[in-house]
Amino acid sequence: MKMDQKTPAAFPRATYEPDASGEVECCIEKAVMDLLSLCVFSGIVIAYAAPGFPLYYIDERMLALLDYSSQAELIAANGQAMINCIRPEDRMGRQAEIAQALLNGTCYTTTYRMMCRDRGHIWVKETGVQRQLSNGASVLVSLCLDITGQIEAQAELESIVQCPIGGIFRARMDHGFTLIYANDYYYALHGFTREGLRNQFGNKTIHLVHPEDIDRLDEQLRNTIEQGKETVSLEYRVVRPDGKTVWLLMNGSLSEHRGNMLLTGMVIDISHQKFMEDRLCCKSRRQRALCVKNRGPVD
Repeated sequence: MKMDQKTPAAFPRATYEPDASGEVECCIEKAVMDLLSLCVFSGIVIAYAAPGFPLYYIDERMLALLDYSSQAELIAANGQAMINCIRPEDRMGRQAEIAQALLNGTCYTTTYRMMCRDRGHIWVKETGVQRQLSNGASVLVSLCLDITGQIEAQAELESIVQCPIGGIFRARMDHGFTLIYANDYYYALHGFTREGLRNQFGNKTIHLVHPEDIDRLDEQLRNTIEQGKETVSLEYRVVRPDGKTVWLLMNGSLSEHRGNMLLTGMVIDISHQKFMEDRLCCKSRRQRALCVKNRGPVD
């Protein structure tokens, strides 16, 4: 069967005419930007690579992130220069990072704070590329991702991790209880530095536990896993490099990652508490012994 080579009526053949005014190019450019803005979660900003980074284009998503309803409203509040939308203390750093990156290529990534209309701010991760327009002007085409939640969560985590109340850690539930991560206070409790623990024991924390507590600790952890529990609380002793024995209370949670069982938790020093408990026990035993000797009542 011979195919019909005629152009279907629904798709009339177009004729090309040179676009001297550049209207077609502008139309296509806007269509591409609108399509791109629908395909990404980031806001799009195009600014001239000139002092102050004068604005060339900004999409609706980026305007919404900054709480502006239109480009005109943004310019009315901050002027044409996009540098005015950045927190003053972050401006020099952003400019320096971009300039340094463009010395070695055409791409860059930088993180900074942008001011919103209500004078609050959002954290932005900007990934951009330098391009040249037909008139010779250089522009920076960038995608700006709002990472405010990530930054705030990271700051909160760091405040917890560096808290001097206890040692935060994560360990693999293997034969050596291999340490994956720990904060500085964890190492201080055990009397080690990061390098010292890694070099001496290969991060195998089982070597830190008092020999008399290893079997009990192993049994309690094994029972916790077999019973399907997600949390565990243990008291045990560790022996520091200086020979001092320290009692620790560990509260943690169990999780599985890529086939490995992990233990994440916090340890605190309860040596004083244990010392006081021993004193009370000794005192109670002496009182009972005196009562028996004097044939008095035993409470």
